[in-house]
Amino acid sequence: MVALATQRPASDGVVTYWPRGASAEMFKHHETELIISGPAGTGKTFGALWRMHLAARKHPGMRGLMVRKTQEDLTASAVVTYRERILAAGSWGVQPFGGSKFKPAAFDYPNGSRILVGGLDKADKVMSRDYDLIYVNEAWEIDEDAWQKLTTRVNRPGKVMPYNQVFGDTNPQGPGHWIYRRCHVAKKMTMLASVHQDNPMLWDGHDWTEAGRTYLATLSNLSGHLRSRLLEGLWVAADGAVYPNFTRQQNVAPVDTEGWGSIIVVDWGLQDPTVILTLRHVGRRIHVEREVYQTGLSGSEAIDLIEAAYNATNADLVVPDPSSAQLVRDIEHRGLRVQKGENAIVPGITRVRDRIPTLTIDPSCINTIEEMESYSYPPGGTRDVPQDKNNHAMDALRYGVMALSEAPPPVAAAGMAQQSQWR
Repeated sequence: MVALATQRPASDGVVTYWPRGASAEMFKHHETELIISGPAGTGKTFGALWRMHLAARKHPGMRGLMVRKTQEDLTASAVVTYRERILAAGSWGVQPFGGSKFKPAAFDYPNGSRILVGGLDKADKVMSRDYDLIYVNEAWEIDEDAWQKLTTRVNRPGKVMPYNQVFGDTNPQGPGHWIYRRCHVAKKMTMLASVHQDNPMLWDGHDWTEAGRTYLATLSNLSGHLRSRLLEGLWVAADGAVYPNFTRQQNVAPVDTEGWGSIIVVDWGLQDPTVILTLRHVGRRIHVEREVYQTGLSGSEAIDLIEAAYNATNADLVVPDPSSAQLVRDIEHRGLRVQKGENAIVPGITRVRDRIPTLTIDPSCINTIEEMESYSYPPGGTRDVPQDKNNHAMDALRYGVMALSEAPPPVAAAGMAQQSQWR
């Protein structure tokens, strides 16, 4: 256990904060990227807020950022805790600034330190500055691209702190989530594991408190993946997976596809990502060799990428999202062979599920892999149509499998040799 005492004005005495477990460990880690993961109610956010507050007090002139996916959610959650449980614990002399049209809200410290508050939905207000320390509340909500952009903002000239860091808190998600991959596969980020005993409101050091017993009883009533994540702190896949027979051990691998056929499949997105997958195929074997998974692409930018993938693999055809007639016409205008995707969801899922024993995905296609693991049916609902999320690459893959099932191109001799050697 680490004891951190911080002095208020003499007339008010001393406030002592005693972090436990992972919250205490958090103060010792100075890596560029850090995440504290654990079930609900372990005190992760409380510890993170104290860390921001104490860093601001210890390092005059420190500039910090407290951020979440949306400013509204941050203001209604972590900022409330910060004001009512951290700042209200002592007379720190911190002055809140409510923000303006051009400047984010902030908390100003008497020593010149400032902690800015914002949401990534208003990224222009917070991403144009450099910081000493960035705290991401509920980090599981944002995508990896946003996290990586935040890491570029902790390079403030003329260091105020002895280290710079982006750190965050999260409840466990599925094992395909980018946070889990970044920690345990890419090993670019350190993960600390928080448990319910870290929270003194639930555990008094010897036994569960009355509040602790009540809270754990509530979590114990959960079932399936929610129980595993929010009570046990495990990174497990969601219930009702559409493709339960997909596993990384069997279906994720690099494959030599020389001599295989190729098709390019596309799911067009406006607010959602546009997905372009290169599918290599021979016999019943399908290999997802490359993905483009990007938001904000214009139609011409998407078609440039489609044409590049088509030419790079001498593809047989492009299978685009059938809902975008203009996209189909524009692809045809480039002289590419086009076959509209079949959008029947249930038959398409059946075809994909049947192909999983002979399907592989290149490890670089991280978003496709994650969607394979997280694409799921609604809880308590029918098993006919999945939830309309985590499905952009899944839609593209479905178009491709349906196209190959309807009219499989000729099998290349070299491809047959590869097929016989697989698994």
